[in-house]
Amino acid sequence: MSYVMLVPLLPLLAALLVWVGGRRLGGRGAVLGAWPLAAAFAGAVMTLALVSAQGPVSVRFYEPGSAANLALPIGFYFDRLSAVMMTLIALVGTIIYLYSTGYMYQDRGYHWYHGLIAFTTFVLLCMVSSANLVMLFVFWQILSWLLFLLAHNHAHAATLQGACKTFTLLRVGDAAFLAGI
Repeated sequence: MSYVMLVPLLPLLAALLVWVGGRRLGGRGAVLGAWPLAAAFAGAVMTLALVSAQGPVSVRFYEPGSAANLALPIGFYFDRLSAVMMTLIALVGTIIYLYSTGYMYQDRGYHWYHGLIAFTTFVLLCMVSSANLVMLFVFWQILSWLLFLLAHNHAHAATLQGACKTFTLLRVGDAAFLAGI
């Protein structure tokens, strides 16, 4: 399997590090999670250079002809557009993650929030490099739930109402997406 698969998997590693080891490590848990995000950005830049020089990279987890039940190819497709988007997503995700470590260290949901940011970066990277529309739709669904969780705050009524409106609006987009598929 190509090293370009590490780009989406590194933010998943960051989320797992923060969720599993964050409570025990305290503030160092969030800093530990920043390294895989920064590495994902560096990998995205290298992927952009690779696909610009050598052409698209396709990674399939199985061949559609060999599996009788699954007709859709499950895997990732990295071309110049997806590599540019991966670079932007990894950069912005890393900046948001690093910036929020400075002002959220006293918050009660500190580790949960940082894990969600890293996991959202993982889902966005998978979304822009999906091999087909069905995979894109699955990652879109996961992203809409993550955005609801990131915007959801039980203590603040206006935030809760905004999160519900966003979630409802994304369901309308789902209907249009399914019609397009």
